[in-house]
Parts: sequence; C-alpha cells; structure tokens
Amino acid sequence: MKPDGSQVKIEFYSSMREVFQEKEKGIRLGGVSTIREILDLLCNTYQRRQKILDHSGQLRPDINVLKNGRNIKFLDGIETEVKEGDIIAIFPLIYGG
Repeated sequence: MKPDGSQVKIEFYSSMREVFQEKEKGIRLGGVSTIREILDLLCNTYQRRQKILDHSGQLRPDINVLKNGRNIKFLDGIETEVKEGDIIAIFPLIYGG
C-alpha cells in the first residue's frame, strides 16, 4: 500500500501482535473517521473481536488504545476522531509491581 497521506498507522504491541499477526498496519481512511470504525475494520474475525471489544461493542477495559500517544479514555473514547497521519497504538494493560 503506497502512502498517499490519507492513511492512519496502526501499531500493535505485546499480545496484540499475535492477535493481528503483524506489528503495524496502514489503513486508508476512505470514510473511516473514528476509533470505533477502525476497530470494526480490524476486528474482522470472531477471535479478534472477542479480544478487543466486549459483548456490547465497547472497548474491553483491559485494552489500551492511544491516538498519537494519548489514551483515548481521556479523549472521546472509541468515538475519538482520526485523521490522516494519525498513529493508533493498541496494546493490553500491563500488570505487575
């Protein structure tokens, strides 16, 4: 996919790399304008959907999504708007002490 400026870059970390079977992916916007729409595109299998979204279609509480380094929980959640050039990072919560 040749970059044309109308893409967002999705970066997968930790176990999300296994779920999506890649480290990063470019998605052409073409009408996609929110994190929810990107997640709907990415979660194109039952396994992926189950790992990322809960039964009501909301982001699972053990999954973090960052837009340009900011947690979407502090923006507009999965309704956060995206625009060309944005970088979206998806990773599980890290537990430990």
